Order: sequence, then structure tokens, then C-alpha cells
Amino acid sequence: MSRHEPGDTRGRIIETARELFTTQTYRAASMRDIAERVGITKPTLYHHFRSKSEILAHLVGPPIDQLEATIDDAAARPTLAEIRHHVLGGCLDIMLTHRETMTLLLRDASVYGDETTAVMSRMVTIVNRAIELLAGPDPDWRRRVRAAQAFAAATDPVSQFADVPVDDLRAELIRGASAILDPEPIGEPHPAR
Repeated sequence: MSRHEPGDTRGRIIETARELFTTQTYRAASMRDIAERVGITKPTLYHHFRSKSEILAHLVGPPIDQLEATIDDAAARPTLAEIRHHVLGGCLDIMLTHRETMTLLLRDASVYGDETTAVMSRMVTIVNRAIELLAGPDPDWRRRVRAAQAFAAATDPVSQFADVPVDDLRAELIRGASAILDPEPIGEPHPAR
């Protein structure tokens, strides 16, 4: 289903690129493929976007902006419990809303290249900030590890379970990530070897 008006060529280009990037990979989809699928010439495509990486930036920009705003908002929360709830729930909601785009970012290694460094660096920064917030104040390395595990547990499976209803998937991902952040004690930590 198109998210853009029929006369919105830029929107059609972005939607078509999303489809091609997710079915063929970012690297395999060409500007010619995109132009042909949209029904325009390559010069017309280049009039709207100078490069494939510019199309990718416009495609992933809105969810990345939303993730960044969610992390900023979470950082202003007064308690660690509220911060964690907002980071996990907020980021997960955005990723589920933009599932196809997130699948591209999570599963297609070809989006990580020289021409996409700025966009991908921004995403890495957001993930690192989310992990930092989940770890809480003055975390030791174990809390940082659990925070990273929890964020990955909540977000990585978004692209793998397209057949699971969104509300059910969200609830289970939050449940799993929360269990990682607040595990029941299972004994003393092993001494360093």
C-alpha cells in the first residue's frame, strides 16, 4: 500500500526503493531498476535523487528521527524504570511501525558502506545511547552487557516474525528484554579467569 499521493514522484521512488532494497538488497537494486519500476527515466530519477544513498537516507530518515526523539525523551524521565519503559517500548513501537525499513537496517549488511556512513553512524549512535540509558547510572560492565542484550532482544526479532500479530510480538519482546534487564539472582558471579 502506497503512503504517498499518486502524483508524488519522490514518494513513489522511496516506496519503490524500499521494496527493491528489501527484496533484492540495497547493493543489488540499481537506480535503473528503481526508475523502471516507478515508470520514469533515469534522468528523471536523478532529478529527484542524486544517488541511491540519498534515497536510502530519505527512506530511513523518518524512523531514525523518531528513534532519536524517543531516546531524547526517555533521557528526561525521572526514574530508571520509566527510562527503561520508554526506551524499550518507544523504540519498539517505532521499529514495528517501520518494520520493512527496520528489516533493511537489521538484515541487509550491504546498507553499511562508504556512501551510507553518515546515516548508519547516526543509527549506531542512537543504539549506543539507548543501551547507555538502559544500563542506568554508573553501571558496571555486567549491567552494560545486560543493557545491550536487552536492547537487541527487544529490537532484533522485529524483522523475523512478520506472521506474529504486532501487539503479541511487542508484548513478548518487552517481556524478554525486561527479563534480561532484571534477572532473578542465580548465584554469585564467576570469578574472572
